[in-house]
Amino acid sequence: MQNQSSQIFRLGTLVIDGVLIVTLFAAVSYWRFADLRISNPEYYNYYLQLFVLTFVSWYASGRWAKTFTYSSGLEQRNVLANVLRGAIAQFAILSIIVVGLKGYYYSRLFLGTYFGLLYGTAIMYRLIFVQFLRHQMAKGRWQRTFILVGMHGTAQALIELVSIRPDLGLQHQGTLEVTALDKQDFPESQELICALAPSTKAYELAQDYALKQGMRFRYLPDMGPNYVGQLFLESLEGFPLFSERRDPLSNWLNKIAKRLFDVFFTVIGIALVLSWMLPLFAVILVLSGAGFPFFTQRREGLEGRKFTVLKFRTINSKGTSNAIQRWMRKLGIDELPQLFNVLVGQMSLIGPRPHTEGDGFNYAAKIRQYKIRHWAKPGLTGLAQTRGLRGGEAAADKGLLEARIRADIYYIENWSVLLDIRLLLETVIRTVFLPSSLHKK
Repeated sequence: MQNQSSQIFRLGTLVIDGVLIVTLFAAVSYWRFADLRISNPEYYNYYLQLFVLTFVSWYASGRWAKTFTYSSGLEQRNVLANVLRGAIAQFAILSIIVVGLKGYYYSRLFLGTYFGLLYGTAIMYRLIFVQFLRHQMAKGRWQRTFILVGMHGTAQALIELVSIRPDLGLQHQGTLEVTALDKQDFPESQELICALAPSTKAYELAQDYALKQGMRFRYLPDMGPNYVGQLFLESLEGFPLFSERRDPLSNWLNKIAKRLFDVFFTVIGIALVLSWMLPLFAVILVLSGAGFPFFTQRREGLEGRKFTVLKFRTINSKGTSNAIQRWMRKLGIDELPQLFNVLVGQMSLIGPRPHTEGDGFNYAAKIRQYKIRHWAKPGLTGLAQTRGLRGGEAAADKGLLEARIRADIYYIENWSVLLDIRLLLETVIRTVFLPSSLHKK
């Protein structure tokens, strides 16, 4: 639902971005080359071409990535994600074109400085801009007024929502039955939200009233108060279909992005960490009397399919562990060989931890939404693990188990490359510096 703040954001970002592109290009060019038109006219022509390409590709990629779009209640992390998507798209476009334009003409120092300043400034001012717009709407500015015709649980929830969240930009002016429409006048109302069934005569009367008054007409279905904010509309040849959960990883482009992320960081992890840690801990386990240092186990993966994981052996044949094994299990070092599972595509670096078939059956009996976890590949680490919800302790306590499943489902519904990067960094930092934070107290 668009409001005045959305239009201000769109116009403001379109204009400010244009000024940024021009100003930064001129400033960085002068800093790097002084007056290029005089010192080297041939280079000047190439840099002029680069400027035009930058200008066009910025707006083209920005339109695709929705960097000029603002919606009520938009979070700053979404703004950041949109700009980064647009920047990656622009970088890909420019990389292809610049290579064709003999890219050796361009100074790496110039390119790094210019695009670093452009992306950094675009992100910072947008975050400030969004905060400013939300603050202004919270003070009552740029509000869209509406009347509500009819009443049900969802309609009541909407009234309560806009009353406590003025930053959403909606102001409720009254609720009435359709028979009272012609008896009251709402000259300042811009919209009519109808909570009546579309197949009824009352719905048609409300629609006709909005048409005569020049008001925007919107339909609010009765989904019950508990479903507000949880249903997402899709369209199949004009037929509305509502989904209860977002599923970003069902999009093939997102799947490719996540797979590239996994392969890139897994290769780095195997080369820099596992290449020496694997033989080192294998020898330590053998010398400590743990027996053969590795073992395999069947786990449940994507869509519940079974696969085999590789682990360091941290429990002996008698069900006991020595000090080395307990320390490895505490830090999650026993899971590191699963980098090979990630490399072959059975797992992801970030995702819900894979459970055994028996554990999965028991957990599903306790937690109704448990199998939503199977919508994503299992991970080496995940949101639940960074919150300390890991190991048998979290599974034994139903409250902790529920918190663990909620964290897994939140990750699946809100996946992004940025979230994966954050969780990967957080896991590394916590494991190295704050290992005790990986376990719920």
